[in-house]
Amino acid sequence: MQIFCKKISLFLLLGFCAVFSLALCACADDEDDPEIVLYPDGELRYWLFPNDMAKNDSASANLAHGVVLDVHPKANYQLSFDADSTIGAPRLHLFRYFMDKQQRGYRMSPVRALDPQVVDGRYVYTFTCEENEEALWVTSLEYHGVYYPGTVSRVRLAGEGAFSDHMKVNLIVVGDVGNDQYDFTIEEFVTVLRDEFRRSYTSVTVDTIYVNHAENHPTLGHKYPAKILWVAGKTSEDEMLSELGGWPGVENALDIVLAHSIKDVGILGYSDLFSGNMGGGSGSTVILGAYVNAADGSEEAQPIKAIVETALHEIGHFFGLRHTTATRNDLRRVVNGFDYGDYSNIEDGLEDTPYCSDLLKSGLLKSQESTESDIRIKNFWKQTLPLGRAGSFNVESCPDNGNYMFPTVVDDRDLVFSEQQLEIIRKTLMIYPH
Repeated sequence: MQIFCKKISLFLLLGFCAVFSLALCACADDEDDPEIVLYPDGELRYWLFPNDMAKNDSASANLAHGVVLDVHPKANYQLSFDADSTIGAPRLHLFRYFMDKQQRGYRMSPVRALDPQVVDGRYVYTFTCEENEEALWVTSLEYHGVYYPGTVSRVRLAGEGAFSDHMKVNLIVVGDVGNDQYDFTIEEFVTVLRDEFRRSYTSVTVDTIYVNHAENHPTLGHKYPAKILWVAGKTSEDEMLSELGGWPGVENALDIVLAHSIKDVGILGYSDLFSGNMGGGSGSTVILGAYVNAADGSEEAQPIKAIVETALHEIGHFFGLRHTTATRNDLRRVVNGFDYGDYSNIEDGLEDTPYCSDLLKSGLLKSQESTESDIRIKNFWKQTLPLGRAGSFNVESCPDNGNYMFPTVVDDRDLVFSEQQLEIIRKTLMIYPH
């Protein structure tokens, strides 16, 4: 019996040693073959924004090698695209993209790597943004150590935020607006703005509209004297007057800046598309002009209705709405002489907003003469996109000319948002920290 026990003990000891040796070998192998981190090698010219339904074919084509994602704190995201049945599923790598401390260039650091679920024939990658503020993340798709060679199509970035669907609005008046030469007072303007917000933005709630005058800013007021006819982009280099965003005491509001005019010909207002910022600084403002400049140097006063309609149109861009019908220069994006525009995005991708195919054939698309578009695509260069003139094209023939996000002004229309547009506004507001 003792011999048997000794043999059993010996076998157990030998077995334990063998298992332990295999474990050591496995650990050594893991150290020699660490998890693959496949950094993007693309030019990062294309972006994906939360809940954007446009085709974004260029983003799909470049997803494996690197596109930029605009993400916000506490928001939950799903990045998805159609599964390619001819090849297995890729792993999604996400990287934080940031300016280094010396401001000499952008750097990347890995965030996480994700395997997808397959839902209704689509690869779905689910993740939460754990940043403290709005951030840029960059993608790559890895397949057995190399960039995914499969087809990526119909890519979408869906986002659900953690913030309220209520907001406050801060109207910042710059210069002499609202005094004797204008057809309205600021009090009248605010009344119409409040009423139109309530009528049109039915998916969100504006709790309060504050009014502040730039000359009263606690630290910047000396730069904005009250008796000047302020021309954004001429009186000041920054056309968006973004330094006025994040007004002290009214932080995390939607900041609307009302100036005398905007220097660019024919422009009533500007906003960054998918601005993502209600905290002040770059991208935090919507700029409006009470007058519009003409090519011959003259200017035309705008009635309250036109300025308020412009405000609601620009705020639509701020919260992620594209034009219902794109123009040539909504699509193009020239950087260092090369056009990185996505010409698949001829319309917004929403089922309940028609688009105007005739508009795409018109002078508004083809004209070489241009003014400036109100769409500014958010990117590292903050370029302004030029917009061709409509010429003799009759916009009244377009089925979307009664929508707030139609790209040109149409007289005598009671403008509306569609249900899908309103839902995007609500979702986007809840993604932006405020």
